[in-house]
Amino acid sequence: MANRRYSDRQRSSNTYSDDFYIGMSYEYGQLSSDRRRRERARKLAAKRRRTKNRIKLIALGVVTLVIVISLVVGICSGIKSCVSDDSGFKTAKVSADASKKAKSNVAGKANSEEALQFVKVQIEDNNKKGMFSSQNGAVYLWNKSAYEIFGASADRSDMYAEVINKATKHLGDDIKVYAAMIPLHAEMNLPERLKAEAGCSSQADNIYNAYSKFDKAQPINIYNVLAEHNKEYLYFNSDHHWTGLGAYYAYTAFCEQTNQKPMTISEEGTHSVEGFTGSFHTYGTGLKDTVNYYDLPYDTSCTLYSDPASDGQPADVYYANPEAGENTYGVFINGDQPKFIIDSACESGKKIAVIKESFGNAFVPYLSANYSEVHVLDMRYCGITNLKKYCEDNEIKEVMFINNIMSANSAERIEDIEKIIGR
Repeated sequence: MANRRYSDRQRSSNTYSDDFYIGMSYEYGQLSSDRRRRERARKLAAKRRRTKNRIKLIALGVVTLVIVISLVVGICSGIKSCVSDDSGFKTAKVSADASKKAKSNVAGKANSEEALQFVKVQIEDNNKKGMFSSQNGAVYLWNKSAYEIFGASADRSDMYAEVINKATKHLGDDIKVYAAMIPLHAEMNLPERLKAEAGCSSQADNIYNAYSKFDKAQPINIYNVLAEHNKEYLYFNSDHHWTGLGAYYAYTAFCEQTNQKPMTISEEGTHSVEGFTGSFHTYGTGLKDTVNYYDLPYDTSCTLYSDPASDGQPADVYYANPEAGENTYGVFINGDQPKFIIDSACESGKKIAVIKESFGNAFVPYLSANYSEVHVLDMRYCGITNLKKYCEDNEIKEVMFINNIMSANSAERIEDIEKIIGR
């Protein structure tokens, strides 16, 4: 059946008179008026109830606010009494330097802010061209000097940070650990335009990356002092090592950052060996050097261990008869010996173990001014497999790792350090 429209529906046949509509209108109109009166009364009552509820809420809020204010005033009064002069407890006023020092001494995090600040090196540029050596593509020649090119990323120094953290954990809280990364010649003396041409990576960034990840070891920033003195004879022209003067400045930075007084050097106490031809001397023409070493303030007696299993033999802190040639750098502690112990008459009573490769040779003699015993351990040859036991057996309370940046980024050298640390 089809749907019908409203207009199609059957209309009702009922009809109503006018009286009917009038009556209905009266009846429903009257009901409507009563209903409106009742509705008005209901709304009025509801409005009164709402007004009363609002008054109650406002009163409750005022009471709560008064209570909160009272509590705050009481707490502030208590704090004021705690920090008043009468109580003996005062708020600390820390200077910027003291605050910086405090941050560097936080337990479990020995990274001082100073060690993580690297200055920009000011390098003189004569605008001459440089070139790679035809014999070694990792050596760059400029201004009568050879530069070893460093190309590792900052992330690669993560492994150095990891092994230093492993050492601090192994040695425990009773042994203080220092670590110093040595920048190379190119960082300090090769102009920026030539660094870019040679593909040098930033050594400052690499060192920062490692230092910033030390857990407890104290990083020693020697970068800045070398940058400050970079116009002096800090690195050899014909060799990859630093000079005795470069090592001395690094020593002064170590003393400053460990609150020790450094020894001094003088022109009168300088000894020189002319004609050093280092590891790069065949890579360019006219590359030659002078090896300088300096008098020490205290008498020393040394023991040289040419083999880890040997009993040792007496030696001088500087090789007694240095000669010109390729091995002149060996004047420092007689070259790369597995173990070399320096006994000093300084009478400090302190002992330190230095874990190093060849760069450390020029550095360790200066420590005889501050330590009664300096145990120099070459990480490549010393044969030690438990550094903590070695320190305990020799009553050593300080350990220093000093490595040039190439070694610090070398997986082979990291493995050497891990062997010394042991388990």
